[in-house]
This record gives sequence, structure tokens and C-alpha cells, in this order.
Amino acid sequence: MIIDKGLELLAEIFPKLSSTALAHLRDTARRQTYPAQVTLCHEGEVEHCFYVIIEGSVDVCKCLEGQRLLINQLRSGAHFGDLAMLLDVPRTATIITAEPTEVFEIDRSIFTQFLQTHPEIVVALSQMLLQRFLLQEQKHLIEIARLKKRDTPPPKVFLSYARADATFATRLANSLLKHNIEVWLDVYRIEPAKSWARQIGEALDGCQCMIVILSPTSVSSENVEDEWNYYLDHKKPTLAALYQPCKIPYRLSKLQYIDFTDAGYDQALARIVATLNTLF
Repeated sequence: MIIDKGLELLAEIFPKLSSTALAHLRDTARRQTYPAQVTLCHEGEVEHCFYVIIEGSVDVCKCLEGQRLLINQLRSGAHFGDLAMLLDVPRTATIITAEPTEVFEIDRSIFTQFLQTHPEIVVALSQMLLQRFLLQEQKHLIEIARLKKRDTPPPKVFLSYARADATFATRLANSLLKHNIEVWLDVYRIEPAKSWARQIGEALDGCQCMIVILSPTSVSSENVEDEWNYYLDHKKPTLAALYQPCKIPYRLSKLQYIDFTDAGYDQALARIVATLNTLF
């Protein structure tokens, strides 16, 4: 028996549509494959296309204070752009393919054509949007309650890493920012007109805690070694995030480290956040 994954995904997204309507939607929608690093949606622009990810993944980015930050990643079965089908409102984020990605594309013209024979699609889209907004509202309320319970501000964290690990470092920095933890990351904070070494030194002194990302490249980097040695010499809290298996330097081996190679990313991140919240 041949399984149509595209049809299965549409059935999961629109469970109340009939099998006939789902098959019609599948046959009407465009099925496209994009290479990595293709922008599908542009934050702030009014566009008219709804996407369903069949295979692959996309990065969800927002521009904050002039910097593009990765705030989420969507994988097979996820969808985005539903507001474009119902309302002429600007995109709330930029969506970029993270790898070769296959999608269903349903633009306004396809939606209008489908609507003539299957008007129930409007109800299905409206219910989906309401469920998403209710979930977001619940997350906001939980976050507000968490912040109200905090007696002291979270520590400012210096992120020490090797350039080869920049993708992971940026992801970790963005994740910590979402947990209201201020992060100093050179790619966001270094000003080109000023001394690089002086800015690094000021950041090391201004931050209360360091997370050093461990990998074969970082443990052989003199710059990274100088940074964590400076913190250890000044007895400032230092955490290690094991990104890739490597021989951990002797001084760091005596510290607590969070293993991203063994646990899943979300689980390891939760340990880092919990540790940072108990340090100060």
C-alpha cells in the first residue's frame, strides 16, 4: 500500500475536511521543493501564500534591534502563512529553508478556487488560527507569571565559542534570550569601529557568568581558552556546554557541564536555564 504523506499531513492540519475535499486540496496546491537558504516569507510584507512542510525544515526569524534572530524551527507537518489566506496583514516573521525542503503552496488564487467547491475550508482555517492564538496567550501568561516570581534579574551571560561553532552558538543565544536571559555574543555586539580586544575585555568584565561551548575546535582555540581561563582566574561562574565530543581541558573538567550530545537540545537547554536561575 502506497502512503501519500502529503495527503496525511493535510488531514492532520484539517481534520474536519472530507476525504474528497482533502484530495482536491492536495491536487490543487502547488508542490514545490526548495534548496537550503531560500526565503519563503518576508517579515513585514503582505503576502498571499499558505505553506505546509512535507519534508525538510525552515528557520523562523525575527528582526529585533537591527539583528535577525532565530526564534524557532519548523519541521515536516508544520504550516505557516495561514493569516495570509484570511487577512491582508504583514508577515510576522521571515521564513528561510534550513535544508532542502518540500512544501505545499496554497496562494490566494488557489484558495479562492477551492473555496467555491469547499467553503468549509474557511471554518477549518479559522479554528486553526483560534487554537494557535489561545496557545500563544497561554504561553504568554505562563511567562508573565514566571517573571513576576523572579526576585533578582537574570545574569548577563558571556558566550565563548569557536567560529566553526557559530551556528550552534547563535541558536543557543537566541534560546536563552527567549528565556529572558541576556546574552553577550560577539556577532551581535562587536562594533566594527572599535578595538575588538577591548570590546571583548569589557564584555568579559561586564557579564556575570560564562557559557563556554565545547567542541574539538573550541578546545584548540587560544582565544576561547583565554576567555574561560580569565573567568576561572577571577572565580566567576562558568558553565560548559558540550556541543561535540572532545577531550575536555583539565580546568574545565572539574566544572559542571551540560551535555548536548547525549540529551536532546530542549532538555539540555532546560538544564542550562535552570542552572543559571539558581546561580544568582
